[in-house]
Amino acid sequence: MRAIMLTLLIFLASFSGCFGEPPEDVQAKLSIDPIEQAIRGQVMSIHVESNIEWTVNRSAGLFFIDDDGVFRDDLERTFASDVEDFEILVLDSERADVELIITAGDESENITMQLVDSDEMMLVDGRRAFDTIDMLTTDWNNRWCASADLTGGGATYEAAAEAMKVIWDDYGFDLVEVTRYDDDPNQINVVGYKYGNVYPDQYIILGGHFDVGYAFTPPGGGTTEGANDDTSGSTVSMEVAQAIASREWDHTVVAALWACEEEGLLGSAAFVDHLPEDKAVKAYLNFDMVSLNYPIIPPPGYGPYDLSIATAGAHDENLSVMLEWVRLVVEDEMNFHDVASNDIYWQAAESCASDHCSFFTSGYATFNFFSAGGDASFWQEWHSPTDTLDFMVGKAGGEDELGDGFNTLVWTAFCLFVHVDNTDDSFQGRWYTGEE
Repeated sequence: MRAIMLTLLIFLASFSGCFGEPPEDVQAKLSIDPIEQAIRGQVMSIHVESNIEWTVNRSAGLFFIDDDGVFRDDLERTFASDVEDFEILVLDSERADVELIITAGDESENITMQLVDSDEMMLVDGRRAFDTIDMLTTDWNNRWCASADLTGGGATYEAAAEAMKVIWDDYGFDLVEVTRYDDDPNQINVVGYKYGNVYPDQYIILGGHFDVGYAFTPPGGGTTEGANDDTSGSTVSMEVAQAIASREWDHTVVAALWACEEEGLLGSAAFVDHLPEDKAVKAYLNFDMVSLNYPIIPPPGYGPYDLSIATAGAHDENLSVMLEWVRLVVEDEMNFHDVASNDIYWQAAESCASDHCSFFTSGYATFNFFSAGGDASFWQEWHSPTDTLDFMVGKAGGEDELGDGFNTLVWTAFCLFVHVDNTDDSFQGRWYTGEE
């Protein structure tokens, strides 16, 4: 019987060629569901049927999403013939449309999708950010650092920090903590962690300081709301935090609200000082005084409402990479049309005026976002009782306009975050030596 079966197999092989190999003359077949529109700020699934391996090329204004749910910034991805769907994130850019080219063998289809506004909240959204700053400046004022609060011992700040932990626990972080360091008890930071799938020991961090200028703080004598300095940065941090906590990433991603910046960057410095020995910071994004920026048009007597993005903390080659990421996001991916009255510019520059200094002086790469709102605005409100949300809304021209300014920040920061997460060990701050 075995001899008969072996003879039969040899006989059949002479007709079929090598087992498992398809004929070389397979005609490619490609079918794609019709698509005419894409909704800004939303994840989109596209159905493709092909009998052979197929490839997608994307335009700017989109990110791929891989099988693990991680955003990918590569311009091309290839799929096996048995894969019938892929996902993209549609950025809330100022583009009118985005494009895909899908190819299988000799078959190819160009897809142009008109962008339409989203009625629902987007992945990151300036409208939700406005609601957050409204909540913070209404319910959680007088967030003075404990070591500077002569009347309440920081109790109001601590209560606000604990309230943010409750909110952040619903974001989807793997861990949210309110820090209480034994050797530095006043540094009550709020920190959320989403553990990375590939590089769990390397952190990508974003944050802004949660304390506001306490009584007698120069030059304005202190503030209660601190709407611009720095409830605005806390707001951006929270808006991006809810997005990063809901997704998967290659690196561990961290969001933070820092304590005691107004006393000398103490909260962020304590965090850096207490980093475990086996952890390092891939990059840090800082937000301080960011209420007024593109596309807000300054009213007469105010402005310009410039947004500065400063990079630091890396060797020259990687500083160039960081600056190119900013250019790519601002000019290509988001396609902003900034002008002199609300310019967006970027440069390599070190300044210790905010919490990014705690990171770049320790050798970690940083991005610092700053948009004070012009000289007149800055000196009127800085550490002053006039630093209120109502004042910000008035100078922005309305609540919707202030929300638009936040939208610029959260999408720019989110896109930069994706680019950093897509790097391997070839991108690091100055601390990296390449040695095991």
